[in-house]
Amino acid sequence: MSQAAVKVETVQATILSEFARFDAFAKVLLDAYVLIDTNGRILKANQALAQLTGQTTRQLLKVENINQILSFSVDGIPLGFKELCEYDSTIRIDEVSGIVIGQETTRNLILGVYPFSDPSNQSKLGVFVLIRDVTAETLLQDQYKSKAIQSITDPLTTLFTRAYFEEFLTGQVTRMEALPEKETYPVSLVMCDIDFFKKINDGYGHQAGDYVLKVVARIMKQTFRKTDVCCRYGGEEFLVILPAASFENAGLAANKLRQAIQNEVIMYEDRQIPLTMSCGVAAIHIGKETYMETMARADLALYECKHNGRNLVSLHDGEKIIITPRD
Repeated sequence: MSQAAVKVETVQATILSEFARFDAFAKVLLDAYVLIDTNGRILKANQALAQLTGQTTRQLLKVENINQILSFSVDGIPLGFKELCEYDSTIRIDEVSGIVIGQETTRNLILGVYPFSDPSNQSKLGVFVLIRDVTAETLLQDQYKSKAIQSITDPLTTLFTRAYFEEFLTGQVTRMEALPEKETYPVSLVMCDIDFFKKINDGYGHQAGDYVLKVVARIMKQTFRKTDVCCRYGGEEFLVILPAASFENAGLAANKLRQAIQNEVIMYEDRQIPLTMSCGVAAIHIGKETYMETMARADLALYECKHNGRNLVSLHDGEKIIITPRD
């Protein structure tokens, strides 16, 4: 037997000796586990791993290295036995993608990695890897997440619902009221209304009207920040919450939306639908008014747009309404 082979056998014997301290505990584990040396050779495996891989434990112990039967990755980055052996301390790795070689199904896994070192010189011997298959739980969580999202989004536009608007805004106001004044930030509202939407429904049909609502929703998502909350309030009316935005900056954002809507070429069944939008803007006076009073001011500003030719943005500063120029 070569010196290299003798060295391998010595390392394997040492790691098995070290692992013997945990053997009784390992036998009652319900999750799959594997003990590998620094060459990836499987030294110990339980029945749960055999079931996961579709092989017997005897077959597993004959595999040259674990990469031949199991492929791990995190965010597309491979996590083979070499990478596992690089860990110097116990670690849990979430959101691991695992594929049994020869099978097409990708499993969602959580790995627990426990490194083993030679007690005499601290050289690495290998690692014990605990493998928990959470595929079923992940699918269930995704289903619940999908249902939760559906419950707060408008099915036609995929914008948030009126109920979510009120819930989110109440939370923002409550939070600001609880903070010292120097730590608060402005919260602005934009109330938007599609101009002459009834004429679109009457002239092009209700399906065309639905299509227009979807287009407007898409442009809103593209125009406002990711931190802004865009909602369909009802019919052709929309509301946007802009945390940390003064009413002047909210007015600029509203005008950006208005211009984008105006410039959008909307074709439906080979017919072009001209479209404009008007917006009313107001910032919440934290501690001095309710958000419903702020909405009433934004609504007054929107009403002023309609009486001045539409396709406008107006701001209500609490005392007066300021109509911004179209260009």
